[in-house]
Amino acid sequence: MNLNIRTCIGVFLAAILLVTCFSPGARMVLDLPEHKTLVVGESSAIKLSIPDQLKDKIQMQVAKPSRSVFATPYESPVLVNRNSSGYEIVALKPGKADVNLKLLGYIPLKSMAVEAIPPRRVVPGGHSIGVLLQSKGIMVVGFAPMISSDGAKMCPARDEGVEIGDVILSVNGRSINSENDLARVIDVNKDNSISLKIKRREDVINVPVKPYYCAETNRYRIGLYVRDGVVGVGTLTFWEPANKQFAALGHIIIDADTRQGIDVMQGRIVSASVQTVKPGKPGRPGEKIGIFNTDGAINGEIISNTSCGIFGHTDSDLKNPLYEYAMEVGYAHQVKTGSAKICTVINGEDIESFDILIEKVYPGRQGGKGMLLKVTDPGLLNTTGGIIQGMSGSPIIQDNRIIGAVTHVFLNDPQRGYGIFMDSLLSEMEVMDKAS
Repeated sequence: MNLNIRTCIGVFLAAILLVTCFSPGARMVLDLPEHKTLVVGESSAIKLSIPDQLKDKIQMQVAKPSRSVFATPYESPVLVNRNSSGYEIVALKPGKADVNLKLLGYIPLKSMAVEAIPPRRVVPGGHSIGVLLQSKGIMVVGFAPMISSDGAKMCPARDEGVEIGDVILSVNGRSINSENDLARVIDVNKDNSISLKIKRREDVINVPVKPYYCAETNRYRIGLYVRDGVVGVGTLTFWEPANKQFAALGHIIIDADTRQGIDVMQGRIVSASVQTVKPGKPGRPGEKIGIFNTDGAINGEIISNTSCGIFGHTDSDLKNPLYEYAMEVGYAHQVKTGSAKICTVINGEDIESFDILIEKVYPGRQGGKGMLLKVTDPGLLNTTGGIIQGMSGSPIIQDNRIIGAVTHVFLNDPQRGYGIFMDSLLSEMEVMDKAS
């Protein structure tokens, strides 16, 4: 009998718990985010649809850290105000704080980690740039079988385990930065086996290879096609006046043959002039075709090539003729669906502004696909068909804030593509600062 009573009580309490959890008010509390970011001066409304009799029994407040009585008074970076619909969190100064929602002042219901970040201003880009990137070492992009003196085909490096995508860092302890460097080492060691120091993804290995005489070229070879860098046209995203740092492209530069990212040994960005545009069509991406101008206004050093683009420093100040002053940064939580603009060059070196539509926002998504974009500007559609190669990095402007950059185009729908948030770009810039 007691067992049956306990069972009934358990079922009754479980039912109450389920009803409570799935009630609108409870669901609203449970659905509150665990993390929230606010720019100093910004506020966020927290609406609580709960019965009137519970409103006075639920409080939201900033958790104060445990401190010694001798410590200075704690000044929270955020303030919590109560209003008719719930609460409002206001960012007062840069910093982090925990905001707790409690029942009767001591029963915890929800906790949010709130970060207040300082406002930031940068010069929006849109400038057409030429990118010249030399990799650390040389990348294996293919195999070149050779004909031995007896007419047999052979490929010594492949036979010893070298793979496409491997990066040759050194040979016999000597750094290798070009195909000519490799050829000279082979010529010197033509009668002996050589040791290739190779980076393969995250691993570094040593591979011994013996060169063989190639009757077709009349020299000793190991049977590889290699590349030491790339060049191309892209778009500058923004420039920061305080330290002359830049961000561009919005995505990593990869080798066209191996589809792997390139580690930067040295690289430059220079001004570029768009000479012609090849419009994009479904199934065939379009392209900007331009020429480099090493005497132009843009000249800078590439420091890093990351999943969020290329970053570095310029030699001189940069300006955007469309915007007289530096522009406020808009973060992911401030981005909304609706109209926006992009800045890019489609003729010569003239930066123009074009209309787009932000169709969807994915605040937590990584990989440069935080925004789903659609080009709506008739002039841009008529000229380019939508998003084309060379447009990557074009800054996205919404509500007089720079919120990110164009990164990808849909192969079967060139009017649409993706964009990356400024949060990701600025985070990568901070990583570059710490590494330098």
